[in-house]
Amino acid sequence: MNTDEFPLSITQKGVSAVIRKTEKLKAGQKHTYFIVEYILKGRRKQVWRSDLGAAKEVARDACIAIGNGGAAALELSDRDRFILLRANEAIAPLGLPLDVVAMDYAAAAKDLPPGTTMKDAVACLRRHNTSLEKRTVSQVADEMLVVKRAAGLSDVHLKNLECRLGRIGNDFNMEISSMSGTTIQAWLDKLDLAPRSKRNFMLVIRSLFGFAISRKYLPKNALDEVKAVQMPKEDDSEVEIFTPAEMREVLAAARPEMVPFLAVGAFAGLRSAEIVRLDWHEINLKERHIEIKAAKAKTGARRLAPVTDNLVKWLAPYVKKTGLVVNFDSWWNQIPKVAAAVNKRRGKSASVFTWKHNALRHSFCSYRIAEIKNAAQVALEAGNSPQMIFRHYRQLVNEKQAAEWFSVLPPATAKKTGRKLTLPETVEAVA
Repeated sequence: MNTDEFPLSITQKGVSAVIRKTEKLKAGQKHTYFIVEYILKGRRKQVWRSDLGAAKEVARDACIAIGNGGAAALELSDRDRFILLRANEAIAPLGLPLDVVAMDYAAAAKDLPPGTTMKDAVACLRRHNTSLEKRTVSQVADEMLVVKRAAGLSDVHLKNLECRLGRIGNDFNMEISSMSGTTIQAWLDKLDLAPRSKRNFMLVIRSLFGFAISRKYLPKNALDEVKAVQMPKEDDSEVEIFTPAEMREVLAAARPEMVPFLAVGAFAGLRSAEIVRLDWHEINLKERHIEIKAAKAKTGARRLAPVTDNLVKWLAPYVKKTGLVVNFDSWWNQIPKVAAAVNKRRGKSASVFTWKHNALRHSFCSYRIAEIKNAAQVALEAGNSPQMIFRHYRQLVNEKQAAEWFSVLPPATAKKTGRKLTLPETVEAVA
């Protein structure tokens, strides 16, 4: 038997609501209804229910909402309340409030392509992640180096790659899947390096991403992140060259074993890595050319570099039938020693000599194009594009300066030995 006496008072959170009982005729029959009454924003509200239990629940919810300051929720329509209930039931397993879930969904939905649902995005992510193995940047870099060593790349190339990959692995201490265009761009912008060096780092990152994709550590579209990075523009002012007088000082101060390296770079334009791989049998003094084989060229294409008259004379005392032209490791460690030797010869009262970045090759290209005035030919000789040669080296020097550069000659007496050289005989004996 129902012992409730009406009007029935319900109190929660210090707020009260009243339930009244009433009867109405409907289709000739009496029906009992329960009216929930409460004050909301100074106005009386009524909610009708046909079941007392439901009426009590409405009364308690209204009091709690008003007591918690959530009175606005009580103004929802019946349809809105039904939607709210369904939403709360759906997110219940997540253990998150409805407003947090809604805000996360709205933020994510803004970045989806038109017509794409959140369900589509999750399905796409699931397809990519199911087959991807997790690897840190350093782990992928180490694996890549193992593969490159097995491929038989030169020690110089491997040393350069190892150095750059080492820095990338240290700076990106994360899984490679977390490297995004945004993080790479921020890292690149902070690097205190010349634009060319930054571009070289980006080439290594591109190779690293390509390797990770092939190993299924990244999805196939991961390279889009690298492509989104704004590459720094190269500045023509970066190109620095030696004057003929400076080159004479460099060759005069260098130890004998360094002379072939310096002379080939300055007067034939080979890259440092190409000189280190060069064998004496690839230098033809008689026909006046140096063969850079495809396997040893940076571009992977065979080419012939010129042997100028002055280069013949610089190489003559050292030339052999076979064997490496450079017989020492770590040529980059030798350059500071050459600069120090030049400064020692100058003395403390003279200006300080500073080695200029890639100046041997830059000098050759600059003086050579001024001498022959043919960018296409210089591009073939240097293993570069005509556009690159034209953009970087044209108009840096004039024809007179070029003639002086290719007239830089060794002294008539061989250094260190005191032996008189008869250069044509020395060349002919080998050529």
